[in-house]
Amino acid sequence: MRAQTKQDAILQQSYSPPAKEGSILFYIQDIQRQTGINISYSSSFLHLNKKVQLTGNEHSTGQVLTSILQGTGIQAAAINGKIFLLRETSQTQYYTISGFVKEENSKEIIIGASIYDPVTRKGTISNSYGFFSIQVPDSCTSIVFSHVGYETVTQRLPPPDDGQLDIHMEPRNPLQPVVVTGDQDSVTLQAGYIKMPVGYVSNFPALLGEKDVLKSLQLYPGTGSSLESSSNLLIRGGGADQNLYLLDGVPLYHTGHLFGLFSIFNGDALKDVSLYKDAFPARYGGRLSSVVDIRTKDGNMKGWHGKATISPVSASTELEGPFVKDKSAMFLSFRRSLIDGLYGRQLTRQYGKYALYDVNFKLNQIINNKNRIYLSFYKGQDNMTIPKDNILFPLPEDYKFAWSNITAALKWTKVITPRIFTNTTASYSRFYNLFSQSAIIKIPPDQSLLINGKGVSRNRDIALHNETEFTISNTQRLSFGGGYTYHNFAPTAYTSNVNPGDAIKREAPKYYMSEFTLYGEDELRFNNDKFIVRPGLHLGALAQSHSFYSSLQPRLMIRWNLPNAQYIQASYAQMTQFIHQLTTPVINLPTDLWVPSTENIKPEQAYSYSLSYQKQWDNKWRFNVNIYYKQLNDLVATNTVLNIFDNSDLWEKKVISGKGYNYGSELLLEKNTGRLTGIFSYTLAWAWREFSRMNAGKMFPYKEDRRHNLSLALKYRLKPGWSLSASWKFSSGAPFTLPAQIFPDYDWGRNINGKLDERYSPFANNQINYLPYITRLNNFRLRAVHHLDLGTNIYLGHTNAIYHTLTAGIYNIYSRSNPFIVSYDQFVTTTYDEIYPLQLYQYSLFRTLPYISYTLKF
Repeated sequence: MRAQTKQDAILQQSYSPPAKEGSILFYIQDIQRQTGINISYSSSFLHLNKKVQLTGNEHSTGQVLTSILQGTGIQAAAINGKIFLLRETSQTQYYTISGFVKEENSKEIIIGASIYDPVTRKGTISNSYGFFSIQVPDSCTSIVFSHVGYETVTQRLPPPDDGQLDIHMEPRNPLQPVVVTGDQDSVTLQAGYIKMPVGYVSNFPALLGEKDVLKSLQLYPGTGSSLESSSNLLIRGGGADQNLYLLDGVPLYHTGHLFGLFSIFNGDALKDVSLYKDAFPARYGGRLSSVVDIRTKDGNMKGWHGKATISPVSASTELEGPFVKDKSAMFLSFRRSLIDGLYGRQLTRQYGKYALYDVNFKLNQIINNKNRIYLSFYKGQDNMTIPKDNILFPLPEDYKFAWSNITAALKWTKVITPRIFTNTTASYSRFYNLFSQSAIIKIPPDQSLLINGKGVSRNRDIALHNETEFTISNTQRLSFGGGYTYHNFAPTAYTSNVNPGDAIKREAPKYYMSEFTLYGEDELRFNNDKFIVRPGLHLGALAQSHSFYSSLQPRLMIRWNLPNAQYIQASYAQMTQFIHQLTTPVINLPTDLWVPSTENIKPEQAYSYSLSYQKQWDNKWRFNVNIYYKQLNDLVATNTVLNIFDNSDLWEKKVISGKGYNYGSELLLEKNTGRLTGIFSYTLAWAWREFSRMNAGKMFPYKEDRRHNLSLALKYRLKPGWSLSASWKFSSGAPFTLPAQIFPDYDWGRNINGKLDERYSPFANNQINYLPYITRLNNFRLRAVHHLDLGTNIYLGHTNAIYHTLTAGIYNIYSRSNPFIVSYDQFVTTTYDEIYPLQLYQYSLFRTLPYISYTLKF
């Protein structure tokens, strides 16, 4: 009893703490200094630098130690004249480690890096801003960081503290990106989600050597395009307008250059590309088919670097570097077509003139280790002129098209606590399309008509959004946020000096709308991450003067991780689309209209189900099979031609609504390490539509229905710096409507009430127009589309820190004649004396095409 009393006296010894706030280590050292009592502890499980606060009522060593150790699972015990800080039996203490993952050379953030404890095998991934938060046990001595294309980093942990742990990773091979997979990369892979390494954009042959991220995505199952070699991305039978394209978080309404043959995304400016086909995270909404989330480079914070690439069709440059080393950086890229400059004025005057350019700019500033600001800007411009006397298609008028995208975003990211990360974005997006025509038309016998017309279509968004991530523990992560978007749509505004109909008399309609979003999502992990559940809820609402729509969209993803690197995943997602694109069956010119839901037109709805299985072998091979079913309600379509040439405010009466059914299966086999890498994908799919006022109310194949899609892409590294690649793509023919019979329309071009009919044609006196009799929509299929492409990348070496690379290849090596445009019509020449027979015409754009480009990098 005397011994016990003696031990208790040590903990009851009087002690006056010098401050109410400090670290655990501060109070331990001060107790030892003031009282002379030795305190023994293990820094492996004691969070020495943790900040603590006293109540002010502590006046003894025991009281102070009890307060500063509260909630740690550690107790103070007096033994043999010493104080021991002991962990409670079976008590494991967890600490939060957070920070940013960056590239060693440039200090640019790395998205999607895997972070895990090699003992417990629990982990997380870095988010879209490189931030990670993970809880590790006090027995953890190191954390492993891995990412595709970077050397794995094993970071030994010092005694845990509140300091931020920033990790810097070295690229595996910065000159020739090789797709590899680290130990934990399979954790970030999931069915319905493609996180494409940026190196893939340049891994395989490309049309005319233009690196295109959307065409690279088309190598994977469930993806395709509407036309040969088009960047127009179609996902699981959905339309092009059902994809949400985000450039640094800002939505885009048009993504095509040059009839859609190239996308507006400059491959040299990209840092990260993600595609969601199902299992949509709750933060995304507004489209039915997919989300394409693209992030651009932030800029090098260590030194100035640049790159220039030239090919027969375009030239591009980029420049990046720090304004203040390790504090602020910028990235600038510029791309312009060279067709108008290289091929002479005579050629462009005969065939037409086309030019495009893209500008990407980003500035990022580190305020401190918890706050960072990004400013990004993009502008893309297309200009096309088609003279009436062109050789390919003689026309009665001169035509000019000009369309552009502009986006801007200001982002503020903040680490509130080691477990809470938030991002706030203010953004602006505008799509603008201008069309003009001019001609002098001779009307027999001796009259002429001067025509000048101008059409404008515009969409504009101003938005403010917030996304917050709260890492509750390694087994639970909460995401929530919301936002507001102000929409201003002006779909049609056409003026002319002639009056072909009543439509032009009306003032062009404009729409002002407010869209609100809220979301919440919880990711739960059970049984050592073997069972993962991610429920989510997205709330969207659209308000305008005469209508209001709200939509509650539940999301659910369940994944079972099985032994031997296998998993099964099931998902459900409800999506709502408040805006619609009214399309016409022509090539990808931006003459289609974006219109909102109104009191007469409901939002489109999609209910998506999917089930998948994945198996991985030795981190080299990956096999995935997926089945999906999607039901679509209130789909919007038109049964007439509707574009920017029609100012009618009665366009709603030309719109009909219906249903859709998309279903199919997907297969993927991928080898991603070694000298030979490649992708094999196959998709078997159906896409049906049903409208009460079309096709007699019967279902018919959708225009984007492709029964079979197959891709095979291979890359072989002959030696460091030299690789060969090949890709073969096959797609079933597109549905096409052929009439059962045709009848002459003798009323074509007649004077009605003293005015020309809207269908007036300068050929009215020379040809007879025909009316088709259609019994069934899409009753015919065009020829299948397929082509084999070969390519090579050769690193030529470097001189004075300037690196040289040559890229060459051949597109469509066996010269397949694939359909690009197909129509049945009767064509005449400008002399009106030669009339082609009425029949089905197929126009093929590309046969065998070689390409070569040169890149220097410093």
